[in-house]
Amino acid sequence: LDTNREVYDFIASASAKYGIGFWHPGSGIIHQIMLENYCFPGALMVGTDSHTPNGGGLGGLCVGVGGADAVDVMAGLDWELKCPKVIGVELSGKLNGWTSPKDIILRVCDILTVKGGTGSIIEYF
Repeated sequence: LDTNREVYDFIASASAKYGIGFWHPGSGIIHQIMLENYCFPGALMVGTDSHTPNGGGLGGLCVGVGGADAVDVMAGLDWELKCPKVIGVELSGKLNGWTSPKDIILRVCDILTVKGGTGSIIEYF
């Protein structure tokens, strides 16, 4: 932390000046902080953290983007998002034994592969 103290201090002061949330090093696991503090039903969240899409579990449209897109959003520039394909997964029956909801999600990922789910929203109902 001491090695990057100057960087953290700069980011903290810029965040305070412009009203941007900044969580100091050691604040906790960022994807949990994000869920607890920023996500809510109907939210639109654009983030660079790979866990940003987890906010969808709370009813938000939460999109993970690359650095250049994030800069555009932070600068208040127009940002375009291709309308995602919605993949519906109808759930029925009961889970058996040690099966968990995560097993279902992993199986859907296995079926879709990385390429098949890119640019999509997966909705379970």
